Amino acid sequence: MNKGLTPATIAMLLVNVLLGSTGQILLRYGTGKLHTLHEQQGFAASLLDSFKGIFTPYVFLGFCVYAVSSVLWIRILRQVNLSFAYPTIAVSYIVVVILSTLIFHEKVSWAMTAGLLLIAVGVVIFGIGYGNIK
Repeated sequence: MNKGLTPATIAMLLVNVLLGSTGQILLRYGTGKLHTLHEQQGFAASLLDSFKGIFTPYVFLGFCVYAVSSVLWIRILRQVNLSFAYPTIAVSYIVVVILSTLIFHEKVSWAMTAGLLLIAVGVVIFGIGYGNIK
């Protein structure tokens, strides 16, 4: 079942990371456009407001991007062990923080930057280790 890593598989993993990250950014952008209810209206009203938000353009597009990502994920899992594929999704943490900084002007502390660097190093080491399995 596991055909190993090929350039095409690596490309699919990277595209999947980009799709997932883009989905997150679209969801965040879309929820920023929603009119929120006051907390005094209760949990049920807040839940209903969130459900209505699904059908706003950016939130809906974010879910559509996730759907495409899920279909690609199924394809990836047919070619690569889950024990390898899933940890590579950690790269999306890095992409989302970078995009959040650029698009939403969110601040990133030195500790967050150090954490992202550790994630990047961890994914690289993980990939090297996976490549050494016979």
